[in-house]
Amino acid sequence: MILKDILDKLNNTMSSLPVPIQAVMKIAGIVVVSFIIIKLGSIIITKLLHKQSLFKYGIHSKKINTILSLSISVFKYTIYLIAGIIILSDVLGLKSILAAAGVGGIAVGLGAQSLIKDVISGFFIVLEDQYSVDDLVTIGEMTGTVEDLGLRVTRLRNFNGDLYIIPNGEISRVTNHTRGNKAVIVDIPVSYNADMEKTVEAANKVCKAVNEEFYEVITDLAKVIGITTLDRGGMTLRVMAKTLANEQWGVERRIRVLVKEEFDRADIKFF
Repeated sequence: MILKDILDKLNNTMSSLPVPIQAVMKIAGIVVVSFIIIKLGSIIITKLLHKQSLFKYGIHSKKINTILSLSISVFKYTIYLIAGIIILSDVLGLKSILAAAGVGGIAVGLGAQSLIKDVISGFFIVLEDQYSVDDLVTIGEMTGTVEDLGLRVTRLRNFNGDLYIIPNGEISRVTNHTRGNKAVIVDIPVSYNADMEKTVEAANKVCKAVNEEFYEVITDLAKVIGITTLDRGGMTLRVMAKTLANEQWGVERRIRVLVKEEFDRADIKFF
C-alpha cells in the first residue's frame, strides 16, 4: 500500500508537469535504471562465471577473463538497445516509425553497419582464440597488453601506459607474442685479443648460472652457440635459450649482467 501511494503521488506530480519536462525526466529515469541494471548484471555474471563450470573444465584464467569481458559487453549493449527502444517508442512516441521501419531498418539508417561489423569481428576473435585478456599482442602498428576484449572494441595498454582503443572491425592483422615459447638471444662483443677458450668457458659459467636461477621458466637451456660475426673491432659470441612467454626479457637482462660480472672477473675484454 505504501509503495502504491508513493507511485500514485509520483504519477500525479509528473502529470502536472509540462510534457517536455515529463519526457526529460522519463529519459533520465530510464538511463539511471539501465546503468543500475548493467552494474548489478555485471556483478552477477562475474560471480556466475567464476563459480560455475569454467573452473571444473580447466579453462585458463586468461580465457575466463576474455569470456567474462565479452559476456558483460553483450549484456551491456543489450540493455542499451532495450533502453533505446523504450525511449523511442514510449517516451518520444515513435511507435509508428518503429512499426513501419523495424528496429533493424532504423539501426541501418543510423549508420550501424560499422557497429555490426565490429560485433561480428569481436565474436570471431573470441571464437578463433586469436588473443585473450592479458596477452601481449601487436595489432597493426600498435603493441600492448590486452586490457579488455569487448563486443565492439579491443583495448590495448602499451609499455608507456598509453591506452589504444581499437574497433574490432578494423583489426585485420594480429601478432600474438604470448603464445608459445620465446627465444632469448644475447650477442656478446668480444675483443680479438681475448683468449677463445677462456671466453667460452666464462660464457658457459654464465649459462649454467642462468639455467639454475631460471629453471622454472627456461624451456630450452641456455647455451653458447659460438662466434656469429667477425667485425672490424672484434667478434660476436652468441648465447641462446628459450623461455615461457613473457619471461624472455628477465632472462635476457640477467644473462647480460652475469656476462659483465664473469668477463670482468676473467679479465676478458669487450669491444
